[in-house]
This record gives sequence, C-alpha cells and structure tokens, in this order.
Amino acid sequence: MGKFLKGTLILSLAMLYTKVVEFVVSVLLARSLGSEGMGFYMMALPVIGLLITIAALEFPTALSKVLAEEEVHQNDKQRLQIVKVSFYVIMGLSLLLVLISAAVTLLLLKWETIDTRLGYPLLALIPIVPVIGTTSILKGYFSGLQKMKPIAIAQLLEKTAQLSFIFYVLQYMKGLPLEYRVVAAVLGIGAGELVSLFFFSTSFLLGQRNLKDVSKSDFTPVPRRSILKKLFQVSLPTTGVRILNALTAAVNPILITQSLMFAGITASIATKQYGMLTAFAMTIGYFPGFIGYSLYVSLVPSISEARSKQDEAGLHQRIHQAFHITFLYGIPCSIVMYFFADELTVLFYHSPQAGQFLMLLSPFILFHYLLAPLQAILFGLGRARDVFSQTIWVNILSILLILSLASQTSFGIHGVIIAVNFSGVLLSFLHYHTIVEEVKFKPKLAEYFTFIASGVATICLCELMHTTHYENHQSITLLLIVVFSFYYGTLFLLRMLQNGIGRLWMKPQK
Repeated sequence: MGKFLKGTLILSLAMLYTKVVEFVVSVLLARSLGSEGMGFYMMALPVIGLLITIAALEFPTALSKVLAEEEVHQNDKQRLQIVKVSFYVIMGLSLLLVLISAAVTLLLLKWETIDTRLGYPLLALIPIVPVIGTTSILKGYFSGLQKMKPIAIAQLLEKTAQLSFIFYVLQYMKGLPLEYRVVAAVLGIGAGELVSLFFFSTSFLLGQRNLKDVSKSDFTPVPRRSILKKLFQVSLPTTGVRILNALTAAVNPILITQSLMFAGITASIATKQYGMLTAFAMTIGYFPGFIGYSLYVSLVPSISEARSKQDEAGLHQRIHQAFHITFLYGIPCSIVMYFFADELTVLFYHSPQAGQFLMLLSPFILFHYLLAPLQAILFGLGRARDVFSQTIWVNILSILLILSLASQTSFGIHGVIIAVNFSGVLLSFLHYHTIVEEVKFKPKLAEYFTFIASGVATICLCELMHTTHYENHQSITLLLIVVFSFYYGTLFLLRMLQNGIGRLWMKPQK
C-alpha cells in the first residue's frame, strides 16, 4: 500500500473514532446540561468554530502544501525556518484574537437583552485560542511531510481526553449552577486541544533531535517575505472559503424559515422542518464525508509534491485514486440512503418524517462527497483563488434559489433541498473543470464503468427488496450488510472480469 493510500486509511479510521466519540459526548452533555444548558453550549459552538477558523488561518493546508514542495529538495533546515515563521504569525494573530474576543464578550454582556450566563462559556473559550493556533501549525507540519500517523493519533488522544474530562468532571458538578457545568463542557474541548498539542510537540521535538544528527547540508535562509507570500497565497483564499461557508450556515436558518413562512407555513412548522432537514437528514447524509476529509488532508501535500517534481503521471494517479475512493464509499451510501431513508431516520432519531428529506438528498449526495477531494486537488495545484471565487458564486446562486423556491407553496422545504443539491452539483463540476483545465486530466472511463455497473446492480437488488417487502421482515443492520456486501462483491467480480478481458487484448511480448 502506497504512502498516500495508507495515510488516507489511517486518517479515516481516526475520523470514524472521532465521530463516534462526538456522538457519545453529545449524549453525555444532553443528560447533564438539559435543554437550557445545551442551548448555551450550542450558542457557544459557532463561536468556537469561528475562532478556530481565524486562529488557524488555514495554515495546516498552506503549510502542508509549502512543506511538501520543500520535501522535494530534502532541506530540513529550510522546512524548520518555514515552521518558525508560521508559528510567529499564528501566535501574534492568536494573542490579538484573545484581546479582541475578551473585549467583545465583555461589551456584549453589558446588554440587558443578553443572558449573562452565556458570558461564562464564551470567556472560557478565549484561553484555548493560542493552543488551537499552535496545534494547527504542527498539524500542517506533519501533513506536509505526509506523516499521517501523528495526526491520527493526536485526533484519537484529543477526543479521548475530551470524553474523559466531560465524563468525570460533570459527575462532580451535578449540584453546581448550570453556567458552571456549561463552562466545564467548553473546557473539555480545551483539555482535548492541550493533549493534542502535547503529543504534537513531543513528536515534533523528537523528530528535530533526530534530524540534527544527520543534517549537514548547507543552509541558505529564505527571506521571510517570500515564505509569507507562499503561505498566504493558500491560507487566505482557503480561510475565505471557510468563513464564507460559516457565514452562509449562519444566514441560512433565517432565510429558510422566513421563506417558508412567506409560503404560508407557520413559524413552528418551519422551524421543525428546518430542524429535521439539517439536524436529522443532513447529519446522516453527510456522515460518510469524514472519509472525504481524510482524503483532503492526504491529498494536498501529495498533489503539491507531485507538481513540484513535475510528475504528471503521479499527479494523474493521485486524482484517479481520489475519485476511486470517493466512488467506493459514496455510491453505495447514496443508494442505501435513498432506499432505506425512513429506516435510517427512525433508527437514529425516531423521525420517519425526516426520511423523505434524506431520500431527496441522497441521489446527489455523491457530489458533496467529491467536494473535499476536488478542493484538496486545487489547493495542491495552487488554484486556491479559483476555489474561493467559485464558492462565492455558487453560494450566492444557492441563496437566490432558496429565496425563490422555498417561498413558493408548491415547493416549500423541498425548494431548499433542490438548492442544496444544485449547489453541490454545480460546485463539483466547476472544480472538476478547473482541474481538467490545469492538468489536462482524462478519466479512465472503463474503470469508472465498473463503479456505475455495480451501483445499477445494487439499485436493482434494493428495488427487489422493496417489491417483495423483504425489508419489513429484517433488521436495518442486516439489510445494510447485505447491500454493501452485494455492491463490493459485484465490483470485485467486474474488476476481475475487466482485468481478464484486458489481458486477452494485450499483445504477447516477444
């Protein structure tokens, strides 16, 4: 197994563990904090996301690209210089962010309409900012060297520390006021970040100690302006994409509910429909996307390294592998979500109404899975500005589509789903077109045919199950095992058949 595939597999397993722990943490918090406490916690979470985006400044992506290019030249001291410059920038930004966040929080608490209890978790967040910034630098360093094992281990330790902190600390705080328990929940995030930082720092220092003994090459310092220019060429557009998505996510609830109310739906029903779509259907639909994120982390340095070496064959191979992995999990997941949408939403949320939303999302969910690897490829190719500009236009069109469709009685919440599907398809095609334009990429249609044929065969199997009402007599777990086994079994057989036919057509070597 190659370095790229091995790294992706390691990160995917770590992300799966992370998703499971996050679910357990949410259950523990719901039981300990209650609905009001969870309200305070969920109000603080968007602030955490925004602070992480600004504090990290997407330096993990930028560093991984720049260091992967330096990896080609095998210059250890130059890589260390790049890490130092990045550290100084992020530390300066983090300290500035701490001061601004503290001032804004204290000003907000003076407003009579804001619950003062919300100030405690917000103030508890602020000391975490420099930790997040430092962790992002070290994560980018290991990603740039394509060492995914430290990143995966750090994720495991971070989530384990958060779960342990919340589990043990909240047990001893049952009698304390609600605001203190919410602070403990927020500090659990900080505890995880500190453990992650300790592991990253130890791994980094051990690696540097080993390098000092063997590195004897001459070192010519690179001007800081040149380093910052390389980093900001990637980090600023990437941060712009993240902030844009965060702002869109913040505006969408207001736009969607107001549009639904304009269509004649009451406020309570509009809120309920929005909750079923985003909290239930989209949570299940986007859950397999953690594999796409793992691809994202592995692809950026891998594509950058291949581009620096001018290895066009290796570059095309990485792009093919990214598509193959996405189709490998994306096609069967979309089929399962379409045919067993009701069963899945009842199993996880006891909400059969959300099944209809999941079913409408599922035919186009594959395009959303493709976005992470497509963006990673473009970042690795140095086309971050294209990602930013395309994301802006697609988000604008998506908002216009929501306003025009969701406000009509004939569409309602279905108009929102159409807009979500439209944005995923359009953005994927724009990214793909840019990649083709940049590297003259040509898909191997014969290989992709096996994925499509396996998908069609699996659709026929699921349709047969529905026709015979087979799913009514079996558990959803067994049905999922049968469907996934059938898809991968069919794919394996078609690949064997394809290879056999290929050998027959090959000319014998003399």
